[in-house]
Amino acid sequence: MLQRLLALIKKEILAIRNDKKSLMVVIIPPLVQVIIFSFAATLEVKNIDLVLLNQDGSQKSQELIRNLQGSNYIKSLKFVKSYEEGKEKIDIQDAIGFLIIPNNFAKNLEKGNSNIQLILDGRRSNTSQIVEGYLNQIILNYLKKDEITSKIHIIPRNFYNPNLDNFWWIVPSLFCSISMVVAMILTALSIAREKELGTFEQILVSPLNSVEILLGKLLPALIISTIESSFILFVAIFLFGVPLNGSIWLLYLSVVVFLFSMSGIGLFISSISNTQQQAILGSFIVMLPSFLLSGFATPISNMPAWLQTFTDFIPLKYYLELIKGIFLKDISFSIALNSLIPMFLFGIISLYGTLLFFKNKRS
Repeated sequence: MLQRLLALIKKEILAIRNDKKSLMVVIIPPLVQVIIFSFAATLEVKNIDLVLLNQDGSQKSQELIRNLQGSNYIKSLKFVKSYEEGKEKIDIQDAIGFLIIPNNFAKNLEKGNSNIQLILDGRRSNTSQIVEGYLNQIILNYLKKDEITSKIHIIPRNFYNPNLDNFWWIVPSLFCSISMVVAMILTALSIAREKELGTFEQILVSPLNSVEILLGKLLPALIISTIESSFILFVAIFLFGVPLNGSIWLLYLSVVVFLFSMSGIGLFISSISNTQQQAILGSFIVMLPSFLLSGFATPISNMPAWLQTFTDFIPLKYYLELIKGIFLKDISFSIALNSLIPMFLFGIISLYGTLLFFKNKRS
């Protein structure tokens, strides 16, 4: 079995190598994209989720809170009773910002100067900068409205990305999305190419069983995609200076599980396609919603509630959360399992569908 499997893997790698056009599509553009998109990608912020700790309790602080609640920028303002509770909300991404009104807020305001602490989620650097600007504008409008001559200074602090370096946010996102494209294209073309060349029927009548054929198609794409991801990882760390705070082993486990998931989906698309053109179109049907619904293109929190439900079926969503957590936060394996398990299940379900296709073709 092992010898037959290795022979099929060798054949698949040679087919990919000899198909110069496909090879250029899956290797050169991703490296160019990770550089160009890092500078070009921008996002818009609409709805903002905030948590607030009011240590003052004065009338002035209540007036400020009412102004915050009445702002069109702020979707929700939740109150917490401790610093740790607010930090946890940022940690699990229930809020983009955590406002702390100190207990001497009103007294200092009467003296002409007061401070408010703002803690932001630096994993979403672009959004955090916009949120800080919005809150400064809300406070300025509050002072003008009540004809307060004093000044209120926001003292910002950014978790996981202290300087709000945009590369720390965008490059891990591109690392995820480009890896998805490579895995999808390689596997989507695999079986469809065999059908066009008329060699797929020969494989079906060979001594290889359905599982061996499946592994022979899966493993080469998985290996090449992992190598490509390593190149992008090198660019992210050494060219753009993105810190890798987490475990390199957990990172590569995440890479393999995600690529396994996307390769499974790609093989399923390829199995139901008769031509490579159909396979490419099928891949884009999956990839475009993945970009839009994963949180890469726009924050999921900005989407309607009914649409957010569909994001749970997007593997890229879990991968984005996982990779950013490993890069910027050093998450533990137990936390990573919350993303690894759904991605793995997507891959298993897709490969099972492909396996049923092979068995039906042989029957």
